[in-house]
Amino acid sequence: MPSSAPQGPLEFSRTPDPGRAPRRDGLRLPDGCETPLYVYAPPPGTPRRAPVVYLHGIQSHPGWFAGSAVALAGAGHAVYQPTRRGSGENTRDRGHADSAEQLLADLAAACRFAMEDAAADRVHLLGVSWGGKLAAAFAAGGAGGLELASLTLVAPGMVPQVDVSFGTKLAVGLSLLCCPRRPFDIPLNDVSLFTDNEPMRAYLRGDAHRLHQATARFLYVSRCLDRALRRAPRGAIAAATTLVLASRDRIIDNPRTRRLVDRLTAGRAVVHELPGAHTLEFEPDPAPLLDVLRTAARDTWQ
Repeated sequence: MPSSAPQGPLEFSRTPDPGRAPRRDGLRLPDGCETPLYVYAPPPGTPRRAPVVYLHGIQSHPGWFAGSAVALAGAGHAVYQPTRRGSGENTRDRGHADSAEQLLADLAAACRFAMEDAAADRVHLLGVSWGGKLAAAFAAGGAGGLELASLTLVAPGMVPQVDVSFGTKLAVGLSLLCCPRRPFDIPLNDVSLFTDNEPMRAYLRGDAHRLHQATARFLYVSRCLDRALRRAPRGAIAAATTLVLASRDRIIDNPRTRRLVDRLTAGRAVVHELPGAHTLEFEPDPAPLLDVLRTAARDTWQ
């Protein structure tokens, strides 16, 4: 399925109540591009906590994770959901990134925006699926010199079970030499991989902003992040880390992910395995996930 330019407003998996709807802002990236940023403010009178920068996955966008963003805001965190360049509502360079360094710099810019907007000196970093891989690489690489209050990885795409075929890998390698922006299907177009919940499967099938293809260069950049995590020394992630796994995940290799996170955190990560498919946000009752997300941040409140 080709990645056509998205049309219309962003679709939310769980529409926030009018009083809890996010503010749509624009995040200026280091190269001058601008990407949509969704900001959920804590309710009036709620004690303010460190802000959360919340990263979506390779196919998804901030609208998938509105329910958990509202829950975190309700606990006192301003929540900032940047849209990764080339995804979501972005029509420019769909499914593309020039380098791992570019994406890490984009994330640093999002963290600085959140810190300035919330008048905070640090942020909680939360990454889901492919966004978890980016968040882990950011933390392992020094977090751009910023202080992370905590790191939460939800079904992070650090060791996937699902991958492109060997033939596609060869085609990607050849394309890097002559046409790095050639698009390739992301091997996640089967909505059953994400959830067993039929209403959420219907949401995914109708989501015009879901990203179905990525360029050869983006797929190479993703491999570069994988390599950086494999080569990072034991204990490279210093931030208090929570790993959340889905018991019926068909996208992520849970045992190998546990081992990798254990090495990167020198055994300090708190691990939760919750019943459900890959996108725990889409479970009929996401309360267990929401409880873990709130606790992961609350444990590091000062």
